[in-house]
Amino acid sequence: MSPYNYQRPVLEISEFFGRENIISKIYSRIGATRPQSVSIVGDYKIGKTSLLSYLVQAGIQKQFLDNPGNYVFLYISIRDSQTKSLHDFVQALCKAISKQVGNDYFFTSIAESYTWFKRVVETLTKKGKKFILFMDDFNLITQNRGFPLEFFSFLRSLANNFNVAYVTSSYQDLQKLCASKDIEESPFFNIFSNITLRAFTPDVVRKIMDQKGVNGKIGLEGQIKLIQKYAGQFPYLVQLAGDVIYNLHEISKDSVLIEKFKEILSEKSENYFCIIWDNLEEDYKVLLELIVSGRKISESQQYMVKELIRKNY
Repeated sequence: MSPYNYQRPVLEISEFFGRENIISKIYSRIGATRPQSVSIVGDYKIGKTSLLSYLVQAGIQKQFLDNPGNYVFLYISIRDSQTKSLHDFVQALCKAISKQVGNDYFFTSIAESYTWFKRVVETLTKKGKKFILFMDDFNLITQNRGFPLEFFSFLRSLANNFNVAYVTSSYQDLQKLCASKDIEESPFFNIFSNITLRAFTPDVVRKIMDQKGVNGKIGLEGQIKLIQKYAGQFPYLVQLAGDVIYNLHEISKDSVLIEKFKEILSEKSENYFCIIWDNLEEDYKVLLELIVSGRKISESQQYMVKELIRKNY
């Protein structure tokens, strides 16, 4: 069985690699006298869910917080919770908070739920505790017209008045992913520090390969060269490429290994790249079409070229 995991987020601490600087930055904001909110932004399958899952682990809290017992961490996956309406989300959120802090909760109305939520965080603040709400795929809420401006105003008021902070993830800056102009211009977004998640460094790729172990006639260095050339340092592609190499070990002769590897990797990563393309801003699509066709790139497009290089594309 392949040790490479590309089909689901990393949930085990021992399987998580890299991101040390980003983790320190996030915890420095969470651990401030008044906790601060953070918006984590990164492309599809760059590791946002894995990072949020890692941040909420009790063992990690102990490493970065002086008094972890003074914190209440709650992780919500917007995508997995299937809460497509304001009613469903508020109900699910309050139930999760109730379970976490031990306060009984019975859903009656959204307005009363807001009151209950406020009372909970007010009580926690008076006890010297800090409430940190992690919301994965938060863009699914900002892009949903069913979530009115008052919802975002309510979340901001909690952060302004109590020891409450939010850590969200999205594939672009949240203000670019709003269903309406009113929400886009909401002061809610002013409480966030943006942190961008990019591809791994070569050192992290090597650490992953070292941990998984050499499994192939081409050896560790050969595997690393293949992955760097055809998968770059993108978390999903690194794991996918490692899995392809691992499974080719027993079924391919040395002479055909690389060609077979390229063929399978291309086939398995097609959907990934289609989603990356679909999520690209239109200006970047135009730029990439110019690059592919060999046409001239204008001076005004150079900043986008630099951004693609920063993203390791």
